[in-house]
Amino acid sequence: MQMILFFLPALLAFALTFALGKLLCKPVFARYFIVETGGKKLHKTAVPASGGIALFFGIFCTAFAFEGDYLIRNHLYLILGVSALFVLGLVDDLKSLGWLPKLIFQVLIISIVVVCADLRLQSVLLEHSFFQIPYYASVILSILLLTFLTNAFNFIDGIDGLATTVALLFILGLLYFQIPFSSVFLMCVGAALFGFRRINKEPAAIFMGDSGSLFLGFLCAAFLITFIEADLSASNIRLDSYQQRLPVVIALFWYPIFDTLRVLVLRVISGVSIFKRDKLHSYSLLLRLGYSHRQIVILVVMLTLVQVVAVLFIEPKIGLAVFFIVQVVFWLVLHLFLDNLIKRFKRRNLNK
Repeated sequence: MQMILFFLPALLAFALTFALGKLLCKPVFARYFIVETGGKKLHKTAVPASGGIALFFGIFCTAFAFEGDYLIRNHLYLILGVSALFVLGLVDDLKSLGWLPKLIFQVLIISIVVVCADLRLQSVLLEHSFFQIPYYASVILSILLLTFLTNAFNFIDGIDGLATTVALLFILGLLYFQIPFSSVFLMCVGAALFGFRRINKEPAAIFMGDSGSLFLGFLCAAFLITFIEADLSASNIRLDSYQQRLPVVIALFWYPIFDTLRVLVLRVISGVSIFKRDKLHSYSLLLRLGYSHRQIVILVVMLTLVQVVAVLFIEPKIGLAVFFIVQVVFWLVLHLFLDNLIKRFKRRNLNK
C-alpha cells in the first residue's frame, strides 16, 4: 500500500495524459490542430498538434492535487511562466504568430520569471575555483540561456517521439542525480511524458505542438539551472564532485544543444537568416538517409547514455576542462560524420 501511494501521482499523471491524448485524437477536437503535410514538414500524414494540452493538464492537475500548496508557496512564478508559455504555444498552434512576435513574448515571459523567481545562473564552479557572476550579468545571461534552451527543445520536435524521449530521459536523469526539486512533481512530469510517448511514437497519432514543446523546453531549461545552482551543502551520492553537475546536465540535454548550435552555424556560414526554416537538422538528414523515426530516437538515447557514463567515469580522471574539450571534439566529429554521409548520399543520387 505504501508503494502504491508513493507512485500514485505518477500513475494518475500517466493515465490522465494518455486519456486526454487519445481524446484529442478524435476528429471533433483534432480538426482544430491538424498539421498538414508538405513543404518543410517531415511527416506524410496529417496529424493533430494538440498533445501539449494533454501533457500540461496531465502534469499540473495531478501535481497540484498532491502538492498544490508546496508548488504555489515555493515555485509560483515558475509555474506561472510555464503556464504562460503553454498558452503562447497554444495560440501559435491555433493561428501561427510568426517567429518574431513569438520570440518577443518568450523573452518577456522568461525575463519576468528570472527576475521574480530569481531563477538565475549565479556562479561557475570549476575544478579549483569558484566564480560569482555579477547580478545584472547573471540576469541577462540567464534570460539568454533559458530562451536558447527553450527554443532548442522546440526545434527538435520534428519527428515522432524524439522530443518526448529527450525530455523523458532528462527528467529521469534529474531524478537519478537528485535535483533539489519536488520528486512528486518530477515523477508526474516523467509519467506524463511516458503516457504521451505511447501515442507519440512512430507512427504518431498526435504531436505535442508548440503548446507542449515551449513549456516543456522551458521547464527542462529551468531544471538545468536549478540543478547547477543547487546548494553546495546538499550532498549527492550519485556524483563524484560538485563540479560534475554542469557536465551531467549538458550530457542529459546534449542533443537539443548540439543540433541547434549545428544548424545555427550552418545557416550563418550559408549567409541565410538564422530564423529561416530548413531541413538542416540532424534528424532530418538521417531521415533522408533512410533511418526510421524509431532508429533515430534510439541513436539519440544511446549517445546520451554514452555521454552520461563518460561524465561519471572519465571526467574525474581527466578533469573538467579537458573533458569539455573532449566533448566539443565529439560533437564536431559527429557533425563531420553527418556531413560526410550526406555528401555520399548526394553523390550516389547523382550517379544514378
